[in-house]
Amino acid sequence: MNTGSRGYLGLDVGGTGAKAGVFDRDGELLGFGHRTYEPVVTVEGQAEIDITTIYAAARDSAREAIQASGARIAALAVSSQGQTFVSLDGANRPLHRAILWYDSRAREEVEELQARVSEAGHGEPSPDIETISSAPKILWLRKRRPEAMALATRYLLLPEYFSYRLTGEAATDPSTACSTGLYVEDPPGYSAAALAAAEIDLLQVARVLDPGAPIGKIRPEMAEEWGLPADALLVTGTNDQYAGALGAGNNRTGIVTATAGTCLALVTLTRTKPGTLPPGLFPGRFPIRPYWFLLAFAKTAGLVLDWFRRELGPGLKLEELESQAAQSPPGSSGVTVLPHFDGVVSPVPNPNARGAFCNLTLQHTRGDMYRAILESLAFSLRDNLELLVANGFPVDTIRTIGGGARSALWLQINADVTGMPVEKPSVTEAAVLGAAMLAAYGNGDFSSLEACSSIYRIERVFVPNRDRRERYQSAYQRYRTILNTLC
Repeated sequence: MNTGSRGYLGLDVGGTGAKAGVFDRDGELLGFGHRTYEPVVTVEGQAEIDITTIYAAARDSAREAIQASGARIAALAVSSQGQTFVSLDGANRPLHRAILWYDSRAREEVEELQARVSEAGHGEPSPDIETISSAPKILWLRKRRPEAMALATRYLLLPEYFSYRLTGEAATDPSTACSTGLYVEDPPGYSAAALAAAEIDLLQVARVLDPGAPIGKIRPEMAEEWGLPADALLVTGTNDQYAGALGAGNNRTGIVTATAGTCLALVTLTRTKPGTLPPGLFPGRFPIRPYWFLLAFAKTAGLVLDWFRRELGPGLKLEELESQAAQSPPGSSGVTVLPHFDGVVSPVPNPNARGAFCNLTLQHTRGDMYRAILESLAFSLRDNLELLVANGFPVDTIRTIGGGARSALWLQINADVTGMPVEKPSVTEAAVLGAAMLAAYGNGDFSSLEACSSIYRIERVFVPNRDRRERYQSAYQRYRTILNTLC
């Protein structure tokens, strides 16, 4: 225990749990905490959870990490998913459960809002309004719960909610603000047309600051509740994908950080603003200037593994299922899985795509099926890497982060399927580390965010195996054929 040492708290609030880590200036993990929660997901595509459940999980994770570290926290920052939001009334009471980012209820409202913005835009840059954006879901709620939503005074994304609770000010970063469908990054600012179309006042949304910008000191009662010192500083965080890229040392072109968590997300950098891109690629400003990021992602990755364990392996841990999968040969004895249980975003958007297990026989085992899921996620990784390269963004390094990076089997499958070495960082919870890096920078302890990248360390490199690479070629082609046929 490093009693009294200076520490930085990174908090990563995800789709199924909250993780907190305390790090020193060299990036050494001093203490870690983790709490899980389970959203309510319906067959209609709705995904919700009480905001108080998320808050309690984050607080308790932070307290655990702080206590284990023995450090005095100088600053903290929040890494979080985009889109997920809650509406508050004038007494700061939630008007509904938090609606998670992958909730797809507002398909009709997306078109409605896009049409309104187009009519009111008068040629100004328009924000990207997607099915997962927050603004159309607010319209959906107003139509079905008008009396409750009439009381709304604030619409807060997760990091904004924590900022508001901890400091009294709702603040966020540009990338997270863009996930509302109300904000434009270039030139930066909330779109007047989008706010008017969504009937949202500028005072009802968060202030937007650069990642790593100080927000304010933690309120005394919150400091006591969270186990923080009275002078701890809250610093602006960023979206979990970009915090993870920071934590994995993604500070130049050619590196792809592949986050294997709830979803599978790829982030790479470019020095110039991307031009016209296909629908499956999303650009934005990266926390390290002057870089822009390119994001490609599959909506369901770890979610499928969790589903399989819950429904087809009750009582088993993921490690036990992985052990069974290791007994299955490359190609999973012919089983092919489509992991797109809730639509495809990248490489080609298809919100109506669904998952499938194909080629099953009476001889196949649970291990074959689980390995087939792991392989399908590697095939999705390959698809999206090829999408990046085809659009002029070369890749020379893959760094896998998130919960999936703990699986040596899956990392080796990734290397064999893509034909590229795959790095495993020494800190796989890179979004937690990235948030702590932002906290340290915002506290003035690093000269730049790029300088923070010096603390990245590699634990292991998984090298492609030539024989398995050849065997996976036919399995990949089978996957592509089935995907094109069914989706």
